[in-house]
Amino acid sequence: MKTKTLLSTALLGAVFTTNFMASAQTEPLGGQPPLGSKPSVKNLADQVTYQRAFEAVVWSQPAVMVYGIRRGMLEGMGMKDNEVMAMSKPLTTRHEFLTANNTTPYIVANADLQNGPVVVEIPAATAKGVMYGQVVDAWQMTIADVGPSGLDQGKGGKYLFLPPGYKSEAPSGYFAIPSPTYRIQFGFRSIKLGGATDAEANSYAKTLKMYPLSEAAAPKPMRFVDGFDKRISTLAFYDWRYFKDLYDIVSVEPVFPRDKVMMGMLASIGIEKGKPFNPSPKLQQILTRATEDAYHYMQDRFQKIQMKNLYWPERNWSYFFLPDPSGSFAWETGTTLFYDNRADMYHPGTYYPKIIAAKPATVYLCSMADSKGRPLAPGKTYKLNVPKNVPVKQFWAMIVYDYATWAFIYNPLDRVGLSSYDKPNMKLNANGSVDLYIGPKAPKGLESNWIPTQGKRPFPVMRIYGGDEAFWDKSFKMPDLELVK
Repeated sequence: MKTKTLLSTALLGAVFTTNFMASAQTEPLGGQPPLGSKPSVKNLADQVTYQRAFEAVVWSQPAVMVYGIRRGMLEGMGMKDNEVMAMSKPLTTRHEFLTANNTTPYIVANADLQNGPVVVEIPAATAKGVMYGQVVDAWQMTIADVGPSGLDQGKGGKYLFLPPGYKSEAPSGYFAIPSPTYRIQFGFRSIKLGGATDAEANSYAKTLKMYPLSEAAAPKPMRFVDGFDKRISTLAFYDWRYFKDLYDIVSVEPVFPRDKVMMGMLASIGIEKGKPFNPSPKLQQILTRATEDAYHYMQDRFQKIQMKNLYWPERNWSYFFLPDPSGSFAWETGTTLFYDNRADMYHPGTYYPKIIAAKPATVYLCSMADSKGRPLAPGKTYKLNVPKNVPVKQFWAMIVYDYATWAFIYNPLDRVGLSSYDKPNMKLNANGSVDLYIGPKAPKGLESNWIPTQGKRPFPVMRIYGGDEAFWDKSFKMPDLELVK
């Protein structure tokens, strides 16, 4: 019996060995694509350059968008750091900013902390005016609020901005603000109170001071520049020049841990701190293609997201703000940077609050479609019936931007929007409501109610300043835009 068992085992082993030899493996499991596969493109190196450039554009939106304002002021207007642009009047078509407002004059300045701390003296509120706004770092993250909602609480004071890694003890008498980046920028507004005029608001703005801490004992006279009569170009260049701006940022700013992988990707396409950026004609072509595609990707994302982000389910008005779950616009967690979501906000706009309140003082509602749900189109005329009593404590303002650029639309009237302040000059309906017309031509006899679009695809934004309960509980509903022709 034992002999029979051994014989059976031997025979089984012989069969197994024979079968194994007959089906012997000639390749390991994994380690290569399916046999016969080929690269999907002829030049993989060019494809990698394109992919890395595409991602870099989306990732860098907050930094490049705010850098455009710096470039527009320093290069376009011949200004310097610590000099202040104090607009004498609200912005108009020649002021090329992302979704800016045309109701309050801006006050803007840049500083570079590579040369040491910088002081910004905010004037106290008066019976005629108050100053408020934000100071942002190079990544457009708010590092300080000023005015009634800031550290000075409207009483004025000296804000001291400290560069990254600053070790010395800050002197007393200042609101010391560490900055994570070297370059900072502020955007303030001089709010008129007590019937103040534009001239008085501008005079109040010029009581602001800005100087290096090293000159605190004897600051040099301030230089204020009125940019109202000047063309100011701040928009990003969506071709290979986009990377010139990005290179200038990377060449100066410290690298955050979240961005180390992207720094390696940028280095592979010629952007590296301490090294020149001189792209060849071929590289320029690849960078341009990637930048153009990234632009169209972000445009498409914004439209699709906003079409779903409706404020009233039965209307086609969307709530412009797209904050992260914490209420900020950083879109950064302990493990992840969601830079696609971040770009959804910083592609069309600038200067968002650090944390958005549940009921912010200013609300932006944008319309992507008409009353039938059709996307707004270039060359068409639309009518918006604004009810008599819009629930606002302050005022409402309708501004129309070019969907392609997110900036004002150049037009012969130099008109970018209309507001409740303009109602005395507009034709009202018998019930006190007013019809606004948005399109390439004014309806006959209604020129005062018309916002020109010059054949551009319109992006209408209704700004609500101080919405009251009827707005927040949604018992009030703004009518949709109606297609006229």
